[in-house]
Amino acid sequence: MSGFAQLFGLRTRLHLRKLGRTWKFGMTSRPEQRWLRNYAAQRYRGVGAIVDLGCFLGATTIALAEGLVLNRKAKRKQIHAYDLFTWNERYEAWARGKEVEGLFTIGGSFLPDFLRRTQRWRDYIVIHEEDLRHARWEHGPIEFLFIDAMKSPEVATAIASNFFPHLVPGKSYVAHQDFPHCFAPWIHFLTFRLRDYFSFVADLHQSSLFRLEREIEPQALVGDLSPAAVSSAEIEAAFDYSISLVGDDKKANVIAAKAVAYAARGEFPRAHEMLTQSRYGPASRADEFNKVKAMIERKLATQEPMTSDARAPAN
Repeated sequence: MSGFAQLFGLRTRLHLRKLGRTWKFGMTSRPEQRWLRNYAAQRYRGVGAIVDLGCFLGATTIALAEGLVLNRKAKRKQIHAYDLFTWNERYEAWARGKEVEGLFTIGGSFLPDFLRRTQRWRDYIVIHEEDLRHARWEHGPIEFLFIDAMKSPEVATAIASNFFPHLVPGKSYVAHQDFPHCFAPWIHFLTFRLRDYFSFVADLHQSSLFRLEREIEPQALVGDLSPAAVSSAEIEAAFDYSISLVGDDKKANVIAAKAVAYAARGEFPRAHEMLTQSRYGPASRADEFNKVKAMIERKLATQEPMTSDARAPAN
């Protein structure tokens, strides 16, 4: 390595260390943003696109862009950022007490705010204001796919069908940001069904990271991911697999997701049993374990039906 390359590498590391102390407003943590920035600066090679699904107000997009600015090896330097950019009730609840409280109306667009926040990095960002249930990827191979958009089984299936075929075996990574969130059990069904194609790479601060090892057969990407359509045997196997991947700080959340899957099938006693008998919990991220337990106990008391496609929260 030349002296110039060594000097540039040192400067890059120092810059990344400085940026690592910063945080961009949004639903992702500083460690998560730091990892995305470091990946884009040091590991991304440009053999495919970077795709940010569910970019929200731009925190993850900015972190990736900050890294790309420092990347000297990749010739391809664009992030494809996808979102509906439509403010909803979940966002409204999350915004209470935060800097964006009262700035948007339900049903209105927050794209102008995304544009304002990301203006400095506009040359690195391609914006897709689309419904991911109907999006079609037409921009070549994908090297890195960051997913914070699988808020329903229908969207999860659409993302897998439309984006996964463009991943590059041995080179492409997928990060599931909602892997530890309790209201997205279909993500566990999907990763379990694709376990022979992806290897588990890392349990990140919020996300779980996978690498594609071999080309995915088309039939593996179709199939109903709603809890009602999945057998009890597959639910058990899928969550056993997920529990084996995540750290202890996320296991209670994964158990809560398993309980949500059974509750969505109307099997409230089974859901409650697994929570009360679990070796994990009640401590969990965002107190999800206790929230799900309280929700199921209310359902048991009133026998209210729970929709089979319970939606994930905004984060």
